[in-house]
Amino acid sequence: MPELPEVETIRLGLLDRISNKRIECVEVRCDRIILRPRPQELAAALTGQTIRDIRRRGKFLVFETDDYKLLIHLGMSGQLTYWDQARKDDEKFFITLTGLQKAHQHAVDKHTHVSFYFNDGNALHYRDIRQFGRWRLYRPEEFKQAREFWLLGLEPFSRDYSWRRFLEQFRGRKLKIKSLLLNQRFVAGIGNIYADEALFEARIHPERLARSVSVEEKKRLFRAIPKVLRRGLKHGGTSFRSYINADGEAGTNQEKLRVYGREGERCHRCKASIVRIVVGQRSSHFCPRCQPSKRN
Repeated sequence: MPELPEVETIRLGLLDRISNKRIECVEVRCDRIILRPRPQELAAALTGQTIRDIRRRGKFLVFETDDYKLLIHLGMSGQLTYWDQARKDDEKFFITLTGLQKAHQHAVDKHTHVSFYFNDGNALHYRDIRQFGRWRLYRPEEFKQAREFWLLGLEPFSRDYSWRRFLEQFRGRKLKIKSLLLNQRFVAGIGNIYADEALFEARIHPERLARSVSVEEKKRLFRAIPKVLRRGLKHGGTSFRSYINADGEAGTNQEKLRVYGREGERCHRCKASIVRIVVGQRSSHFCPRCQPSKRN
């Protein structure tokens, strides 16, 4: 699933390409992606609209047009890519066994569920093999109804991300620390990859109960979260399977990961072997020497 660095990378790439472009036509090819309003109504409402801005909150994108706010969550495998009529489509687009995208510009295929066609002849394609992405369209005065957006926790790249507010978020929490990091009402935008990376930076075992984490450890975690997210953003996101940026290019942060996906490999810090366990039904990677388990 694209996490904060991946979604922010997509946002930045699209801003340069589709800001102030007028939508001439919208095609919806998979109704289940559109939660609000009906797919035909969304297509009709956005036709003729100009995209004025694209914002991000956690893992959500908000497209702001003349009269609407379009809330998009990419789910597990959603891709938003810019199609340039001056470029040639990639003939090696598909990986035969999985159907996942390799990279670069592509033509519409069976997994391309929504397309915006602009007045300059270019387009924006939304591709989602697993179809877990969700789109919701609101009038500005209705946007307060977007409950999943307003209930998000601290935004790591904002002024709201303060030590005082971070500490307050721990009150009454009984979850394991890894599960707490995955709770979007705690800190917005963190998923499995960056939760593991932040816990490694903070030297905290993923199975520790949140209430057992000391103040000093919380301080380390407070600093580690934006650090690993900014590292991911710097390297264009983490690409293991389906994530690509707005140009259809893979990120390189997978080459910079300290623990995630490195089971059995040596820790860069102490040379111990990275271990994989399951915490809250999610795969978790850590260094047993750098992140020792303690009594809860």
